[in-house]
Amino acid sequence: MQISAQSFNEDQLEGEWISNNDGMEYDDYLGSIQKITLGNFMDIRKDYAYYRSGMISYRWTEKTKEANTHLNRFKRNDTENILDYFIIGNDRLHLIIGDQFSLRFKILELSNNTLKLQTKKGIMTFTNTPTGVQSLKVNTEIAEKARYNINGQRLSRPEKGINIVQMSDNSARKEVVK
Repeated sequence: MQISAQSFNEDQLEGEWISNNDGMEYDDYLGSIQKITLGNFMDIRKDYAYYRSGMISYRWTEKTKEANTHLNRFKRNDTENILDYFIIGNDRLHLIIGDQFSLRFKILELSNNTLKLQTKKGIMTFTNTPTGVQSLKVNTEIAEKARYNINGQRLSRPEKGINIVQMSDNSARKEVVK
């Protein structure tokens, strides 16, 4: 199922998106994005756990590395917490990365398995990797499972008066039989 940029919602962004791009950079400073995880989850570490809205793994560009040569702890590959993500208008995705910066994309395509985002430098394509069963729709007919009279005695067929009918989906309803 493919959805145009005019009609998707933020729930469809939830999941783990892995980059299909070899070196496509976001801009001159932030390089390639390897993975984006969107949706609420628990980030469990050895001694603590955090409730997250998302995570992003990315690589800084050579220009950023050169500008930070004085930092002996500069990491070329980094992973950051996504504080929030939202859609403005119909096709603008915003990611707020930690308390440091935000990223803006134009959404070109969003389907169950593909996310295409336009950046200043080009198009980034991501594939959704399933992390488990996210939803399951079962088409079953709801049928009568049991019938009881007002005193709670099980009935084999409808009887005059008030009948309590238990359905196969575990719902119950009252029925007046004349």
